[in-house]
Amino acid sequence: MIVRKYGITLRRLKEDNIELVRQKRNSTAIRNTMYYREEISPEMQKKWFDSINNKNNGYFIIEYKSEKIGLIHGKNLDFEKRTCEGGIFIWDEKYIGGFIPALASVIMNDWTFYMINFKGVYAKMVLDNSTAIAYNKLMGYHLCEPQNNDVGVQWMLLTKESYEKRMKLLRKSIKDITGDGEILKLEDGDASDDLGKEVALFYKGLPADIQEKGDTLLEWARSGKSKKSGTFN
Repeated sequence: MIVRKYGITLRRLKEDNIELVRQKRNSTAIRNTMYYREEISPEMQKKWFDSINNKNNGYFIIEYKSEKIGLIHGKNLDFEKRTCEGGIFIWDEKYIGGFIPALASVIMNDWTFYMINFKGVYAKMVLDNSTAIAYNKLMGYHLCEPQNNDVGVQWMLLTKESYEKRMKLLRKSIKDITGDGEILKLEDGDASDDLGKEVALFYKGLPADIQEKGDTLLEWARSGKSKKSGTFN
């Protein structure tokens, strides 16, 4: 799956990029912001990828100006409760703290709330990661009760209602920056790289409303229809 908007591309993580992600994830700067801080081996990374490469998880490389700059995800998708857990990390230092990560989060949240009709996104952060907590509050997250027994973490929740309220204020700023203030549409998705084994992994056994959209994306991909977006400066 590829999603393009605001000159940013979110491209589903595939096995040929997991070594890049492992190396970036193992950097001291990234590890110090994570709950799990041990070094990850290639074997551990492969085992992890095999466990998340399915319809219950969506991990995407963030690309901007033809560079891979970070990873964003919605994991542990609960199709009954319509909730998942979100997260992002940026390894390209020139974009840390800028608007590109925020726009990538908007793309992911739009997809979660409007394309697959989820109700809430949880986020887990270590207590000393004040930057991430402040960033999530900006996006509309609020503090919530712990979701498991992890020690030293803060859980936050973004509901569709709180997201829409916050985005009423932010979409005008996004339009000023990018020229595009519209909510993400299905046409912004492109399943042309999901026509192999990915069909069984990601597009089967979904709730009816999501299945319909997935089938539409596959139909477009098979017929050669996709949307291309340029970049902005």
